[in-house]
Amino acid sequence: MRVTYMTSASFNQNPSKAKKEADERPLVITDHGEAAYVLMRYAEFEANWKKPKSLFDALRDPKATAEGDFAPERLTFDDRDASF
Repeated sequence: MRVTYMTSASFNQNPSKAKKEADERPLVITDHGEAAYVLMRYAEFEANWKKPKSLFDALRDPKATAEGDFAPERLTFDDRDASF
């Protein structure tokens, strides 16, 4: 994703320009040369923000098909020694 950078001083002097830049792509506002804030359209933020998932959604495989059952490999304990 491409982003635009603006210093915090420039942002404070011209917030309208910052909003116009953020319409095109996310705008990173720097403070003392370090990225500090991101300004973007709310619709883009909402689409990309990580929403909490249910356990079902987290474990569900979207590429899975209804064909075939789950058949894990059978485990045996024949070759294992128990030590107490």
